[in-house]
Amino acid sequence: MPDYIRASAKSELDGSDIFQPRRPMLAIFLITVSLNAALLFIIEPMIARMILPFAGGSPEVWNTSVLFFQLTLLLGYLYAHFAGAWLGKGRHGLVHLLLLVAGILFLPVAIPADWFTPQRANPTITILIALFCSIGLPFFVLSASAPLLQEWFSKTNEPGARDPYFIYAASNFGSMLGLLAYLLFFERWLPLTQQASFWLFGYLALVCGTAGCILLSVRLSGQTENRPGGVAVNTREGSTAIGIPFREITLARRLRWLCWSFVPSSLLLGVTTHITTDIASAPLFWVLPLALYLLAYVVAFAHGRWATHAFLVRRQAFLLLAAALTVLLQATTPVMIILPLHLLAFFATALLCDGQLAQDRPEPAHLTEFYLWIAFGGMLGGLFNTILAPMLFRSVLEYPLAMTAAAFLRPYVPGANRRRWDRSLDLLLPIGLLVTAVSLMRLTEGAALPQLNARLFSFAIPGMICLSFAYRPLRFGLGLSALLLASLIAHHPLGKTLYQARSFFGVYRVIDQGDTPRHVLFHGTTAHGAQNLNSRLEPISYYHRTGPAGQLLRVAAQIQPRANIAIVGLGTGALACHGAPTQKFTFFEIDPLVERIARDDRLFTYLRDCPPEVSVVIGDARLSLAKVPDSYYDFLILDAFSSDVIPTHLVTLEAIKLYLAKTTPDGIILIHISNRYMDLVPIFDRLAQTLNLAAYLRNDFEITPEEENEGKVTSRWIVLSRSRESLGKFVDHNWITVRGQFNGDLWTDDFTDILRVIRWHE
Repeated sequence: MPDYIRASAKSELDGSDIFQPRRPMLAIFLITVSLNAALLFIIEPMIARMILPFAGGSPEVWNTSVLFFQLTLLLGYLYAHFAGAWLGKGRHGLVHLLLLVAGILFLPVAIPADWFTPQRANPTITILIALFCSIGLPFFVLSASAPLLQEWFSKTNEPGARDPYFIYAASNFGSMLGLLAYLLFFERWLPLTQQASFWLFGYLALVCGTAGCILLSVRLSGQTENRPGGVAVNTREGSTAIGIPFREITLARRLRWLCWSFVPSSLLLGVTTHITTDIASAPLFWVLPLALYLLAYVVAFAHGRWATHAFLVRRQAFLLLAAALTVLLQATTPVMIILPLHLLAFFATALLCDGQLAQDRPEPAHLTEFYLWIAFGGMLGGLFNTILAPMLFRSVLEYPLAMTAAAFLRPYVPGANRRRWDRSLDLLLPIGLLVTAVSLMRLTEGAALPQLNARLFSFAIPGMICLSFAYRPLRFGLGLSALLLASLIAHHPLGKTLYQARSFFGVYRVIDQGDTPRHVLFHGTTAHGAQNLNSRLEPISYYHRTGPAGQLLRVAAQIQPRANIAIVGLGTGALACHGAPTQKFTFFEIDPLVERIARDDRLFTYLRDCPPEVSVVIGDARLSLAKVPDSYYDFLILDAFSSDVIPTHLVTLEAIKLYLAKTTPDGIILIHISNRYMDLVPIFDRLAQTLNLAAYLRNDFEITPEEENEGKVTSRWIVLSRSRESLGKFVDHNWITVRGQFNGDLWTDDFTDILRVIRWHE
């Protein structure tokens, strides 16, 4: 048992050592609660990982999954809170055990793939339905088990039952261990089918443990209020006796619980979206913020005073402001500073909110209601980020808004001076801060500075002023709101924004780099294509005529003028301009919004002006390609990205087999693998060896000044074919052979290991 749980329990129980071997019942409860929590948080990334091959690689797949978990958790807590009063303890225990057994009928867990079809227009609803059909009942029962086990323990004659909240810390500790176990063991060493089998065995063990807890609690409960060491009654004196100050459960108090649980939940999804947009939407990067979220609960409910100590309160203000400024400045590099900064700010903020929750916990008689309000606040945070924010905002505005809300929820720093005129200054000073920030932006707009440097200068002084507001939560929150408002007024650091929109798959922005002149399409913070306005038929960016894709397609236009070419990923449609008039290009694009952008003549004209016949198929590429006749395409180009990374389900063994089936016997597969943080070459080396393919790599890293002026950027491409002879006319000395040189893991729909391909030194 962790030391912090032991220490907490001993302090709360007036020195009673409840962890001695003579207390086997407590050990059974703790093991069962920890196993229950671990199963909950192993299944979350596992089931979301199962969805990726069908729903795409967007971070919203994870955020929607988290919303489902939060909704189900709320339903479980509602059942736990009301069913006991309706059924009575004995019957409730039997009903709950029957529900646990019924959950076995849904196991081992699997995703119904037939739900993911192009005809289902709303990905969020589709994912929620698929999760409900696959894991709904088991997850619901597990969600209810945590508060129920804690409540049943509180009604026994155990000394620890007088203040059972330390079990909540043990539950969250089990949750964190489950997440880490998934990250370090399940995800790295087991395919999904084996993961599901292991989870089934854990669930069966939980059924046995829960049955034991129910039998023990029923046998040892009874009239414990009248026994020495029993549960304190719900009175002012009984509450004070166990160290919990008696406070009436008012509406205002419930709303505080709601706010303290809403903000960390919203921040969890916000920071997850922020860091996965440019690194990878995969279990590794889903788990990091979620593990910190759980760790905050563990620390707060084990050491409530630590979680609201003045030392933390002061540092959290700096971390929160620094992280918010990077968002407002749209700064994403250097990643080794930005990533830890956001995670630390999130953890410190969650710890403060959870610490205030722990200190305001009610007596055990209101335990299930307390957890119900926490679950309700968490669900509202998920609902706001996943459902409301994409409808209300054109950018990921929910993340800085949650940061601003967190500033308002900060506790007052002990010892801070409070003067009579402070309330007036709480309003006036943030207004002055807004005026200062906007004035500095106007002054720097005409200065001979790059826009990014001008924006940084505009926020440096206001940021330091805002930090001085940290001792006053209202003033600090309004100050951060002023900075957020100023950032919305400011121009994009890379140019004038011509168009901005948001879909389930992310935020898209088209920038006019006026001095060039050039239009650039961004998904998140990564450029996904560009067009020079003075040479509209010349592809640039990754698709420049001297680049790997340009070279291959121009040769293809000469020797196979009637070729059918499939391209997974539309972007701006620039690749079409390398084709011949008699060729047919088919783009497969998962996001309808991208097609609208590419066909908007005010933004890009490649699809309108380029020679080949062009069509666009909307839907997940793998599902759409499966409907195409075999051996139909002469060339297949994979150029699909979720911000900076290829969705992993598009580069697995099953995906490559599909591409091979849809290309002719001498067909060619060209794959764009440019990435700031992952090296996919070893993965394709192993795929080429497994499928007996010829594979070549071109690192197009050397760019002449003339090419740079034209808009060319560096890129990496791999080309695959069934035979070297098929590639003979397309590759030259710039291409190097891949097969057998790098020896990576074999990625399948069941198994991917992101850790091995990350460039940790970047």
